[in-house]
Amino acid sequence: MPKYGYQSSWQYILEDSVEVPTSSTVPFRLPGAVTGETSFEPKFSLKEFRALKQPSETDMRRSDHIQPSKNEYSWGITYIPIKRLAFYDFRHFHNCVMNNTSSTTAAGGRTYGTSLTTNLRTITIFKEIDNLQHQILGGTINRLTMRSSLDNPVEITIDGMASNATFTNLVRTDATSLRDGTPFMWNDVTVFIDGALATFCTAFEYTINNNADGNYILGDRDARSITVKGRSIEGVITRQYADTGQYAAAKNGTAKSITIVLDDGTDVNIGFRDCKWESHPIPAEADGLLVHQLRFRAETAFTN
Repeated sequence: MPKYGYQSSWQYILEDSVEVPTSSTVPFRLPGAVTGETSFEPKFSLKEFRALKQPSETDMRRSDHIQPSKNEYSWGITYIPIKRLAFYDFRHFHNCVMNNTSSTTAAGGRTYGTSLTTNLRTITIFKEIDNLQHQILGGTINRLTMRSSLDNPVEITIDGMASNATFTNLVRTDATSLRDGTPFMWNDVTVFIDGALATFCTAFEYTINNNADGNYILGDRDARSITVKGRSIEGVITRQYADTGQYAAAKNGTAKSITIVLDDGTDVNIGFRDCKWESHPIPAEADGLLVHQLRFRAETAFTN
């Protein structure tokens, strides 16, 4: 029977080691309200061979053999983070792009590391489409982008890589539904620059890129693991143009601190430190409100 998008589900569970999901007593979890595509794109790196032909061959240009080579498993997801619940905090999944200390315990959905670490936690993704199971193992978040703008929710897009995939069932308790949760909206967001409220902001976006790649060895077409290389952190703050206060800092390479605050009772702070402005454009439009996009790069980041 054909399958439909509304028959899909997407859940994750942390791993104790690469491709080894944590205890079966730990339920699946959700990263938030999954609203966009949940892509899964296996690639098999086909190699094509041509050899010298015999004189009697009628097609001298034909391919002699096509062989699959290394396996690559890329995945992605777009979702809206939900405000904290008794069993859920969006940073449990979000912070897997930053560190390896989110909790693997059954009651650990609100326990996560807040800083950057060298190594990352790997995850197993369990995606079902009707009666078809897809198990993606050794998953690592390569790139995470969070954004919001006027009249829109906060949204997170993730691109990841995995070291293996199967079409087998993974018996775990389903994640508790987030249907009754409250999404973070644009009006929940404020931005602080150097500890002071940055007025007239209309949008933000940041990206944490781990520059992930497969670690392959002889004798195995699957990656042994997904390795993360140098990390890059960049973002953009969109503001209505009101002053030139940041221009000198941009020109002189003055280090700045930027904190994005999400209103959630106990606020969520997403901080970027040792930032430098990459550009300070002066608006040129002839009509309407003038805005400019302050692009930055940061050396470090944290959440609390």
